[in-house]
Amino acid sequence: MLVLAFMVVEVAAGLWSNSLTLLADAAHMITDAAAIGLALFAMWIASRPESFNRTFGFHRAEVIAALLNALAMWLIAAGIFFEASGRFSQAPEIQGLPVLVVGIIGLAVNVVAA
Repeated sequence: MLVLAFMVVEVAAGLWSNSLTLLADAAHMITDAAAIGLALFAMWIASRPESFNRTFGFHRAEVIAALLNALAMWLIAAGIFFEASGRFSQAPEIQGLPVLVVGIIGLAVNVVAA
């Protein structure tokens, strides 16, 4: 929960300071949280017993969950790439102090959450 709460702070600070770094880290944090939830759900589905139609059971759910996680990461990476490439021609002014403060707090959150 701490990570998700800090993700909201990173999004707000990223939008306020025009920092793509904070927005990218927030997207990474939400995909990490979603990946854990998706993996737990897939494990629950995979633990169901096999049936007449599904002789191997539901173990494929774990593979599909991994595929969805990888797809989400690729989509976020593509979004960051396109936003960053647009900033080469028109670079916005980034406020450094809020980025530094949120980055230091983020480091502390990652240490506590690990």
